[in-house]
Amino acid sequence: MKQKGIKKLLNKFNAGKCSPEELEMLKTLMQELEQDNGIPIQTQRLKEQIWERIEIDLNGYKKPRRLNTTWLKVAAVLLITTAAGIFFSRLLKKSNSDALQVAYQTITAPRGEMQEIVLPDSTVVHLNAASTIKFPVAFDGKKRELFLLEGEAYFEVRHNAKRPFLVHTGNVTTQVLGTSFNIKFYKDLPDLQVFVNSGKVEVHDQTHTLGMYTPQQLLTYNKLKESFVRGNTSDDHLLSWMHSDLILDNVSFAEIAVYLENRYNVNFKYTGKKGVQQRYSVRFSNKLTIRQVVDILQLIDGRKYQLKGNNLTIK
Repeated sequence: MKQKGIKKLLNKFNAGKCSPEELEMLKTLMQELEQDNGIPIQTQRLKEQIWERIEIDLNGYKKPRRLNTTWLKVAAVLLITTAAGIFFSRLLKKSNSDALQVAYQTITAPRGEMQEIVLPDSTVVHLNAASTIKFPVAFDGKKRELFLLEGEAYFEVRHNAKRPFLVHTGNVTTQVLGTSFNIKFYKDLPDLQVFVNSGKVEVHDQTHTLGMYTPQQLLTYNKLKESFVRGNTSDDHLLSWMHSDLILDNVSFAEIAVYLENRYNVNFKYTGKKGVQQRYSVRFSNKLTIRQVVDILQLIDGRKYQLKGNNLTIK
């Protein structure tokens, strides 16, 4: 971070306009400063003021009054000049070094195939067909973070109270310490779902906390509207994709299509004039062929299905 960047961050901080990410950045910088024994004594009072402001902003207390421009000038001078070599430069080198050393691995379960992945911390991930996750080859930081880029995954998280486990799915982040839960995040579907099987899960998007969820609770988050619904369910159908039967309860035809496309590696094409607005509750055995599934679908809604190769046309 150059001097202009430091000044810009301090200006935003003093105006109360720092994002949570920027506040975390400043907090990290302050922690680095706290650990350094070479910091001049005259910065101690300034450190105390900054710490107080950071904690207030991060924890959402009543917004403090803005500090005057004299304070801002003193902060800029001390942080940029007196502490720059010890504080920012050292931290920048460390951050750049870490960024260069962090290596990510991306794994995709192809259509028609599910995979089980063991992460570096011994967390187990069951990856549904046509699903992709991205994670570091080693969890070296204070947090264990990975990305579910597309699809569905069931996580059995290895407990570590000092290192929370975070799953990023688009604008939504799910955080746990040690628990088991399922996330469904298909780009072709309007909703993201988080279902807790055991333990406790906290979910938030970029601007809101979406709550804490316990076993048998389900979060359904509309990606477009950024709205959510909390529900309770005692059914195990939300995890059925990992077992012998696929159970879809009160779902749209689009959701059925996504699952069947991924499971059987087929492409749905709808050419009918009538819209597909109804909801479906279906159960398919994993032992069924795609031809048998097509026969069942035709009986359910009376439309004509034509299967040629990997293409399934609905009229």
